[in-house]
Amino acid sequence: MKVLRENLYLDIDGVILTKGVTPALHLNKFLMFVLKHYSVFWLTSKYRGNSKEIIKYLSLFLIPDVIFLIEQIKTTSFDLDKTEAIDFSKNFFWLDDELFDSEKNTLREHDVYDSWIELDLIKNPDQLND
Repeated sequence: MKVLRENLYLDIDGVILTKGVTPALHLNKFLMFVLKHYSVFWLTSKYRGNSKEIIKYLSLFLIPDVIFLIEQIKTTSFDLDKTEAIDFSKNFFWLDDELFDSEKNTLREHDVYDSWIELDLIKNPDQLND
């Protein structure tokens, strides 16, 4: 029997990189865990839909072991709001430091507002480990 995995959507700024483009603490451990347990997608306005550009950008800040992991993350594409790229037919979590009001409203309309996990790596640098 095939096990259906939940989707996990990740932003770059505030999730992978903290303010000042420093890699988040526990990033390697976090990525290994989520890639094993979820179908992981980028949900970022930075280079949306272009994994080569995402990897090129993150290669400036991350070590090769972590780059190997991020190469396994699938891309998404959207025009205005990131919620356009979410597959609402599947259970998901979305890790992001900040959403637009329109994105919050879309989550509420689909009754999945609690799928957003707000990250604040300045207030809690160990949040990816939690």
